[in-house]
Amino acid sequence: MQLRHNPFPLIFAQGDAATVLWCLECLGLADSPWAQQRLLELICAQRAGGAFPSALDAEQWGMRETVRNGLLLLKLGLPAGGANVASAVRSVQAHALPQGGWCENPALDIPPFQQTFLSNARGVTWLTADAIELLRQAGLAESDECQAAIGWLRAQQNALGGWPSVPSESRAVDTDRGDPDATAQVTFLLGELFGPDDPPYLAGRELYEAFLDEAAADAGRGYRIRPRDGARQEVEVYGLTLLLLSWLGDRPRRIESGYDAGHPRVRSLMEALVACQGDDGGWTPFWSEDSCARYTALAVKALCLTRAVPRDELREMARRSLPTL
Repeated sequence: MQLRHNPFPLIFAQGDAATVLWCLECLGLADSPWAQQRLLELICAQRAGGAFPSALDAEQWGMRETVRNGLLLLKLGLPAGGANVASAVRSVQAHALPQGGWCENPALDIPPFQQTFLSNARGVTWLTADAIELLRQAGLAESDECQAAIGWLRAQQNALGGWPSVPSESRAVDTDRGDPDATAQVTFLLGELFGPDDPPYLAGRELYEAFLDEAAADAGRGYRIRPRDGARQEVEVYGLTLLLLSWLGDRPRRIESGYDAGHPRVRSLMEALVACQGDDGGWTPFWSEDSCARYTALAVKALCLTRAVPRDELREMARRSLPTL
């Protein structure tokens, strides 16, 4: 496959430090002087207590940003025992919920349209999965917070094998399969933690296969049917990537389990992804009218890791587009 336009000028001009750094790290370009400048920018944004500002309100700290930026700092080679990573980890541990898992900062005002997948009062499955990743990579897999979170996460699986983003007080009804991206992320995390014969993993994997069938069918015809109203919605970057990578720093467990461009269904997703690239080089998620740097970087990373587009080709495009200091 070949991209019609270079996506990197848009990513580099509009992306925040974390978006740019995740993208460059994937391509082996995180040691460039401009990347190091963005790393310094990221570190300088960290608060004295270790947390990072929220994308929803920069006056408040964000659990999502603290967890994910902690993972990014580790990925870029900062030591787990160093001041930046260690303080972020301590901040995350200090805000673990009594029942296990994590929610967003209670002081944040969550917009209504985000409350289906993000909460500042109840545990969030995908955020908890990210926090488990951080603690494990920081050498704290056996900590009380990590073990309690794993137990809580396993308990949130519904009868059909899926996970909601924000579990309700009552158990999900049998007709609710859960969120595809949360289900994919948690399923493959549990597979790594408990092995391929783990019953929750097997149930999640079966549902993941069903989600992948549906996504590939949508990609093949170029649109999906919205369940709530039956309307047609053109395939777009979010729907084409969520089953492979839930976010820019997501571990590529699914891709490495055989779901790369050699897999027919994944290849159909990546072909549709290439086809919906905008003339400005970017990709536009369904909730926006403009190309989004973060989802453009996610599209690039999915194409790279699945080997739909050669890494060397993408690296050269990025290198030519790097700003100079």
